[in-house]
Amino acid sequence: MRIGFDGTPLLGQRSGVGHYTGRLLAHLVQQQPEWEYWLFSNRPFDSLEAELACTLPMPNNFGLSRFIWMQLMLPRIIRHRQPDLCHFPNNTAPLCLERPSVITIHDASLFLHSQHHPPSRLLALRLLLPHVARRATAVITVSHHARQDLMRVLKLPAEKIHVIHEAAPAGFAPLDDPARRRQLQAKYKLPEQFVLFVGTIEPRKNLQRLIQAIAQLRQRGCDTRLVLVGPHGWLINGTLEKEIETLGLQDAVQNLGYVPQEDLPGIYSLATVFAFPSLYEGFGLPPLEAMACGTPVLTSRDSAMAEICGEAAWLTDPQRTEAIADGLARLLADADLCHHLRQLGLVRAQTYSWERTARETAVIYEKVLSGGAG
Repeated sequence: MRIGFDGTPLLGQRSGVGHYTGRLLAHLVQQQPEWEYWLFSNRPFDSLEAELACTLPMPNNFGLSRFIWMQLMLPRIIRHRQPDLCHFPNNTAPLCLERPSVITIHDASLFLHSQHHPPSRLLALRLLLPHVARRATAVITVSHHARQDLMRVLKLPAEKIHVIHEAAPAGFAPLDDPARRRQLQAKYKLPEQFVLFVGTIEPRKNLQRLIQAIAQLRQRGCDTRLVLVGPHGWLINGTLEKEIETLGLQDAVQNLGYVPQEDLPGIYSLATVFAFPSLYEGFGLPPLEAMACGTPVLTSRDSAMAEICGEAAWLTDPQRTEAIADGLARLLADADLCHHLRQLGLVRAQTYSWERTARETAVIYEKVLSGGAG
C-alpha cells in the first residue's frame, strides 16, 4: 500500500496535531513496514525522528501559505504520484481530490467555539471543512464526544466517522530518580510545590480563570505557585501578563514557554497537581500525559476531558473560577485523595496506546481500499 500523508504538521515546532501525526506515523511504520509512506509538504522538513527514516519525504519549496499549496498544488502532485490513499491528519484536505482519502478532524471547535480561533482560520476552514469532510472516504476523530459534535455540526452520517483515541507517548512515566529530579528542578528553577499547566497558551485553554483561581488560593492562605508550559498561540498579546500583574502574582506564576519533549515527563512528575481547565477539547492529551507520569489531575467536566479521564481526575466546572480554586485547594490539602487519583490515573493512562491507535487506523485504511468504510 502506498499512503500519501499530509506531512505539514511535522514542520517546525510541533503542537498537538504535529505530535499526533508523528506518533501515528512512527507506529504505522513499525506495524506495517511493507507499506510506503509518502510525506507531502509545502516546504522541506528540518529533520524527522529516526522512526520515520524509512518514510519518503516529498516536499515542495512553496513560498505562499500551506492552505493555498494544499488546495492548488497538492491535488496535482497526488494526481501525478497516484498513492493508493491519502491521509490528512490536520482537520483539512484538498477540495478536489481524485484518490480515496481519510481525514482526521480533531474537534468541532471551529463551529462551536469560533471566538477561540483567528478570523483567517475561520474564513478558510469553516467554509471548506463541511465539503472536504463529505468528500472524504472516511473521517477519523479522537473521542466519542467529538464524533457527536461532528455528526451534528457537519451533518455527517454516523457510519462515516470512526473514533480512534490518542495516547500518552512512550517514555511518559513517573520520574523517580532523585538526581534527575534535582537536575530538572534546578534547570527550570521550579518551586518545591506547584500547580502545572501544559498546552498551547491561547484563550480556549481558560488560563485567565486558572490564574484567578491561583489568586483566590493565595488569598485563602495557600502559598502555591503556577507553572505554565507551552508555546504561545493566538490572541494572547500580553493579556495573561496584565492579569498576573493586576492580581500581584508576578512571583507566583512562572511561564517556561516551549519545553523539549524529553523534559516534559520529569516536569509532570515534579508537579504537585496538574491543572487543565480547558473550555473545549476534542481529546485533551495533556491530562493523560500527566496521569501517565503519576500526577493528580484537575480538568474540565466539559467536552472530551470527562470521557478520556473518567474517575481518574478531579472534574470541575471550567466556567467558574471558584470551582477551579476549590478543586485545587482540595487536591493541594488532601494527600490521600492525591494518592488515590495518582493510582487511578496510572491505570487509566495504560488503557490508551499508540500501538492501538496505529492498528485501528490501519484497519480504516484497509476498509477504505476495500470499499467498506464510510
